[in-house]
Amino acid sequence: AAKKGGSMSYAFQEFPTALRPIGKDSRFQIVSVISGLVYETLLGMDTKTLKMLPSLATHWKVSDDKKTYTFRIDPRSKFSDGTPVTADDVVASYDIHADPTIEDPTTNERFSAGFERPVKISPLMVSVKAKKESWRSLIDFSNGLYIFPSKYLNKLGGGKDFLAKYKDDMIPGTGPYTLDKSQTKEGELLVMKRRTDWWSKDDPAAVGVYNFDELRFPIVLDEKLLLEKAKKGEVDIYSVNRSSWWKDEFDPAKNDNVKRGLLQRRKIYNFDPKGTMGFALNSREEPFNDIKVRQAIANLWNVDQLIEKLFFNEYERVSSYFQGSVYANPNDKLMPYNPTQAVKLLTEAGWAKKAGEPWLSKNGKIFEIDLAIFDPSQERIYTPFQDDLKKVGIKLNLVQLTPQAGFQKVMDHQFKIHSQNWTGTIFPQPDDIFSSKSADKKETANITGLKNKEIDALADAYEKEYNPAKRIALCQKMDSIAVLQNQYAFGWVAPYTFRGVFWNKFEMPKTGFAYGGDHLSN
Repeated sequence: AAKKGGSMSYAFQEFPTALRPIGKDSRFQIVSVISGLVYETLLGMDTKTLKMLPSLATHWKVSDDKKTYTFRIDPRSKFSDGTPVTADDVVASYDIHADPTIEDPTTNERFSAGFERPVKISPLMVSVKAKKESWRSLIDFSNGLYIFPSKYLNKLGGGKDFLAKYKDDMIPGTGPYTLDKSQTKEGELLVMKRRTDWWSKDDPAAVGVYNFDELRFPIVLDEKLLLEKAKKGEVDIYSVNRSSWWKDEFDPAKNDNVKRGLLQRRKIYNFDPKGTMGFALNSREEPFNDIKVRQAIANLWNVDQLIEKLFFNEYERVSSYFQGSVYANPNDKLMPYNPTQAVKLLTEAGWAKKAGEPWLSKNGKIFEIDLAIFDPSQERIYTPFQDDLKKVGIKLNLVQLTPQAGFQKVMDHQFKIHSQNWTGTIFPQPDDIFSSKSADKKETANITGLKNKEIDALADAYEKEYNPAKRIALCQKMDSIAVLQNQYAFGWVAPYTFRGVFWNKFEMPKTGFAYGGDHLSN
């Protein structure tokens, strides 16, 4: 019964380097959000039942050998410029996703290594053959390939042209929103405009969703300034990332707007996988190519103290790559805070203090590492860690960078230690997360350079396993092995999906969220 109209605002703390959904510099949270509004795939998915659903394709067929998939495109589907969707668009979209010159190895690997080039059967029929049998192949192609208009792609000279042309613009999509270029301001604001001519707006699945005429995403770099804007109503929804602010700034006894119900305070729980968070340790080079040094760093991070003293027990310790999901190994052990053990490990690794020197050294080099922070407020979190490292002779420098610059360094493997938060996924991708084939490639999730032959074998078996229960068991085994490699010093994660406030001017569904997904996908 939702009414269409009005606007909603939600602030992000970074303006993306590029607006396109694939290619170099596309791994930004805000890009993922706007891409989901502008582009569609051949099939959708029910996050509860995990069944495939019609989207741009009305029908699909899987061959007996489970390697060839045929799709019938909805004849009603159109891009935002009015161009009908055809099989040519699917083929051209595959070509750009598979093009290595877009500098996106994970996307390239998924499509070029995963599938042969799609074949146009008729204007509305297309088929594709997977290069190997995998339960994931149908999902990867039908639910992972953004469909772009071929008439725009065919005018380009390949991936490099695509990177340049759609850095500050978005190629037309078939989804319910378009980028409002007239209001968007680089570095300041992104505005999405609802399409009144969206081709499937009257379908049963579209009832009650995509209601706002305008979605406004202001960019507020300063965390404290964003808090004040939220309290003043300059943004409609605000995810409260600091436990102290949740406790103090939005306490009904201290905030009259919360007390009066004008500002609603909510924690929402659902079945969205929680992902993982911690210090990523680059094992490709010294000092973290030594597992004993990586273990020592984990022993020197007093996460329990942070949770208790700084986060008011709002979070829980991370112990897995797949925290909060069935794929997490229940036997994963937490690394304790143990400076004595850390010193022992560092000594065994050859790090020692010379007489009169404050810092550990080895082969004539002191143990010195840089940790990027993106806001001065983060110093309160990492200064205790910096102090604990100093006590044993490790020099940690807190270096302020923009989120864009910091993340790009990580994607290019130009770091030693980095605080990284990964969102959870319904279907983990071990090849991208921790297989040897992704360890030395840039722009992948294997930022630490993890290589392990046993994980590689399990990852191959995982891709060929159609039984969900067996896939879970394989993932749990990989998780256990990876955790023992100590490529991450794990931190904390919220047990809920959303903790935040919103101004009480919208009606809300009773459940708040759907079965899966977070506040940005709901």
